[in-house]
Amino acid sequence: MTTLSNFPESLHNSTKNRETQQQTLTESETRFSALVANIPGAVYRCCTDSGWTMTFLSEAIAEISGYQPDEFINNRVRSFRSIIHPQERRTIAQSIAESISTKQPYVIEYRIVRSDARIAWVYDKGQAIFGENGEILWLDGVILDITERKHIETQLQHTKAFLDSVVENLPMGVLIKDAKELQVMYWNKASEELFGYSREQVLGKNDYDFLPREQARYLRAKDRQVLTDGILVDIPEAPLATPHRGERLVYTKKVPLLDDNGTPQYLLAICEDITDRKRAEVALRESESHYRCIVETASEGVWTFDPDNQVTFANSRMAQMLGYTVEEMLGRSLFEFMDEENQALARSQMERRRQGIPERYDFKFRRKDGSDLWAMVSATAIFDSEGHFVGILRMITDISERKQAEAQLQEREQFLRSIYNGVENSICVVDVLEEKSDGRQAELPSPAYEFRYRDINPAHERLTGIPASQQRDKTPQEVLPAAVAATVSDRYRECVTTGTSISYEECLPLQGKDTWWITTLTPLRDQQGKIYRLVSTSTNITQRKQAEQETARLTDILEMTTDFVSTSDVTGRILYLNRAGRQWVGFEEDEDISTQKISDFCPSSVMELIQTEGLPTAVENGVWRGETALLNQTGQAIPVSQVIVAHKSRIGEVEFFSTINRDISERKRAEEALQKSERQLRANNDQLKQTLHQLQKTQTQLIQNEKMASLGQMIAGIAHEINNPIGFITGNITYARQYAADLLYLLQLYAKHYPEPVTEIQEEIEAIDLDFLKTDFLKLLQSMKEGADRIRQIILSLRNFSRLDEADIKEVDIHEGIDSTLLILQHRLKPGTKHPDIQVVKDYSKLPRVECYAGQLNQVFMNILSNAIDALEPQPTPRMITIRTAVENRDWVVIRIIDNGSGIPEDTQKLIFDPFFTTKPVGAGTGLGLSISHSVVVDKHGGRLTCTSLPGQGAEFAIALPVKQKGVSAQPTFSYAVQSPSFATSLEL
Repeated sequence: MTTLSNFPESLHNSTKNRETQQQTLTESETRFSALVANIPGAVYRCCTDSGWTMTFLSEAIAEISGYQPDEFINNRVRSFRSIIHPQERRTIAQSIAESISTKQPYVIEYRIVRSDARIAWVYDKGQAIFGENGEILWLDGVILDITERKHIETQLQHTKAFLDSVVENLPMGVLIKDAKELQVMYWNKASEELFGYSREQVLGKNDYDFLPREQARYLRAKDRQVLTDGILVDIPEAPLATPHRGERLVYTKKVPLLDDNGTPQYLLAICEDITDRKRAEVALRESESHYRCIVETASEGVWTFDPDNQVTFANSRMAQMLGYTVEEMLGRSLFEFMDEENQALARSQMERRRQGIPERYDFKFRRKDGSDLWAMVSATAIFDSEGHFVGILRMITDISERKQAEAQLQEREQFLRSIYNGVENSICVVDVLEEKSDGRQAELPSPAYEFRYRDINPAHERLTGIPASQQRDKTPQEVLPAAVAATVSDRYRECVTTGTSISYEECLPLQGKDTWWITTLTPLRDQQGKIYRLVSTSTNITQRKQAEQETARLTDILEMTTDFVSTSDVTGRILYLNRAGRQWVGFEEDEDISTQKISDFCPSSVMELIQTEGLPTAVENGVWRGETALLNQTGQAIPVSQVIVAHKSRIGEVEFFSTINRDISERKRAEEALQKSERQLRANNDQLKQTLHQLQKTQTQLIQNEKMASLGQMIAGIAHEINNPIGFITGNITYARQYAADLLYLLQLYAKHYPEPVTEIQEEIEAIDLDFLKTDFLKLLQSMKEGADRIRQIILSLRNFSRLDEADIKEVDIHEGIDSTLLILQHRLKPGTKHPDIQVVKDYSKLPRVECYAGQLNQVFMNILSNAIDALEPQPTPRMITIRTAVENRDWVVIRIIDNGSGIPEDTQKLIFDPFFTTKPVGAGTGLGLSISHSVVVDKHGGRLTCTSLPGQGAEFAIALPVKQKGVSAQPTFSYAVQSPSFATSLEL
C-alpha cells in the first residue's frame, strides 16, 4: 500500500507513464496514418449491417469513387452500398456472409458508380473481426482501383479471341504438335478441310494414327529436323493423300516454339493447298503461250489506243471488219474510223474512259469503203501499276446482222400488231394491281387484287359493242353489269392465284342477247416472277352452242323413234344405241354397251353382206341401203330395212359408222302376198313394156318443152322486171353523187365560216363521225354504181341464156352461151363456208357461129355444168372444171366439159341418159336433166352427147354439134379424154 509520503513520487511516476503511453499512441497513429496514406487503396472499417456503414475510410476513396470519405462515415451523406453497382450487391453480400461464417478473409472484385457516373472496377479484400466472446465486431479491409487492369484484361480477352478467330479461320491449315510425342494439340478448320480429318479425329494422335505410313514417315522426319536444328523448314511442294479429295499438293512451313531456355516445347506447322494454284499456273502458262493465237483468231475485234487515241494494236479480225490491213490501222486516230456525227459523240465520252468507267454500247464505225459497220463496243481503261491512265482497250463485235434482225423484229412487231388488230378473236390485256393494305389485309386469306383493262383489240370492241375509250383503264365493275363483272373478276383472281393459264366457257349478255364464249386467261410475269398482267383471248362459240342444242334436240328425236339407231367405230364397237335399239336386243337404258359389237346382233350371213358390200359402199359413196336382218333379244332374226352411213373427217378418213334399221316384218308379209299378184300380172306387164317405153319418151319430151318454155319466160320476166328499177337507180346515182358533193361543199363552207359550232352540233359531229362520213359517203355511192352495173351485166347474161326471142334456129356464139351459163352458176363456183372454190379453166378455140336453138342448148350446158359441180361437192382441193372447144372436120364443133371429181361407175354410165334415172338423194333431182340434154343434142340438133369416166379419175361430157343444120358432112371422128393427174384415156366416137 502506497503511503502518503510516497504519493507524490507515485503520482509523478504515473503521470510519466501516461505521457509515455500517449506519446507511444501518438507515434503509432502517426505511423498508421502514414501507412494508410501510402497504401495504393482505401482502407476501411465498417459495420456488418445492410448498408455497410463506414466507421473509418481512408482518403484514397476520394480518388477511387470521386466522393470524400467523410460522406460515408456513419452514412452521413450516403452509404457505401449506394455506390455499389446494383447488379453486384447480391454477390457481395453472399461473399461476405460466407466469409463471416467460415471466418476466412474475403476477396471480391466488383463495380461501383463514381460521382461522375462512370463505372469503376475495385478489388476489395477484408475480413471480419470477432470479440473475445466470438461476436462479430466489424469488417476491416482495403479497396483497390482495378479499372485499368480490367480494361487491359478485357482487351487481352478480345485480342486473344481475335487471334484465335484469325488462326481458326485462316485459309491455311495451322496445326501444333508437342515436341516430345509429336501429338497434335491444335487443328484449325482449314486443316480439317485440307487433310480431310475432323478435329476430334486427330487431337492427341500422331501422324501414324491417321496418315499413310510412308507419308507419316516423311512428315515425322521433317518434324525431327525442325526440332533438332531449331530452325524453320520450308517445304515448297509435297504431295498429300487425302481421304476426301484424293492427292493434293501442299506448301508447308514448320517452325519450333521454344521456351525461355531455348528448348523446343511445340512444333508449329502452316500448310497451304496449292493444287489449284499449281494448276492455274500451268493453265496460265498455256494461256500465255496461246494468247497471241487466241487474239488473232478471235471472232471479236481487239483494238487498243494510247492516251491520244492513236491505234497501238488491232488484231486481224478488227482490220477485216473495217476493211484495212493491220499495218494500215496502226498509228491512225480513232476518229478516222467514224463520221463527224459519231466523232462528236466519241469525244464527249473520252473523259469517262480516262476515269476508268467501263462501258458497253452500240456504235457505228465507217469502213474503208465508206460503208457502215454497226458494232457492240466494250471499252475499258488501261492503267499502269501506279494507276496512271495509259490507254483504252476496246472489244468490238460486229452486230450488223443483229441490227438488221432488230429492224426485222420491229417489222414482226408491226406484223403481230396487225394480227392483234385484225384477228376475229376478242383479246383483252388486263393489269393486275395488288390493293394496298387498309389495316384489314392481315385478316384476308389471300391478297386482294384490282383488275383494269389496259388494252383491247378491235374485235373485242366490235363483238361487245362497247367502245375502247369506255373500257381502257376501267375495272370490270365500271364496264360490265354487276353480276357479270363479279364473275369475270373471280376468273381473273383464279388465274392469278393458280399462276397458270385457265380456259373456261362463259355466257355474257352483250348487245341485248346472250352470247357464249370460250375464254383463255394467260398470266404474264415480271422479272421477279410476279404476275402483273393477264391476256384474255375469247372465241365466240354461240353458234357452236346452238349447234349443241340442236344436237341434243336431234338426240331426243333419235331416242323417241321406234327404229333401231346406233353408231359404231371402224372396228364395229358400239358407241351409241338408242332406246328402241336397247329394247330390241334386251339392254337396260343405263346398261354399259361399250364392250358390245354390232356383229353381236347380226346373223352371220347378214354380217358377211355388210362387210363385203355394205361397209365398202358406205365408205366409197357415203351411204349404203339394203335389206338385212337383226337378232332380237330372243335370238330371232327380224327382217329390217337398213341404212349404213360412213362419217368421214375433213381429210376423208372414216371416223365412225351409223346405221338405221326399221322393222319390215309386216312389209315382208305384204310382199309375199304381192308376189302372187306379181306373177299373175307379169304376163300383162310384158305387153305393156313397149307402150311404157314410148310413153316415157313422149313424157320426157313434153316435160322438156314445158320446162324450157317456163324457164325462158321466168328468166325473161325476171330480167325485164329487174332492168327497169336498175335503170332508174343507175340514172339517179349520178344526181345523188352531185347532190352529195354539193352538201359536202356546203359543210366545208360552214366549217370555214363557223369554226366553233354550238355544243349540240359539236356533239352530233362526234357522234356521227363526220370526217369518216364525208370520206365514206362518196365511196358508198361509187359502190352502188358498180353494183348496179354488175346487175345489168347479169340481166344481159340471163337474157342471153333464155333466148326467149330466138325460138327458131339461128346462128349463135357458143362461147357466149357457155359464159352466160357460168355467170348464172357463179354462186356455186365461189368458195363457201363448207366448201372451197371451184376453178373453171376455159380452153376455147376459135369457133364459127353455129346454127342451133340457143335457149335449149344453154339448158344443156346448165345441166352438165350443174352435175359437174355436184360431183365436186365432196372433192378436196383442187376442184376444177375444164371447158374445151374445138372444130372437127370443118363442119362440126365439139364442146368438152371435164371435172376432176370421183368419176362415174361403169354400170351407172349405161343409165345416165335414161329418163328418171338419178343417183341423188330423194328430192334432190328428177333424173330428167341428162335425158333432156341428150334429146336436145341428138334429136333436136342431130349431134352426139357422150360420157367418158373412170372411177376416181373424173368425168368428161362431149357435145358434138353440126355448124349447119343442113348439108352436114359425115360425122367427125374425135376422141374424148378424161384428164387427170395420173392418166388420160381416149374413146373413139
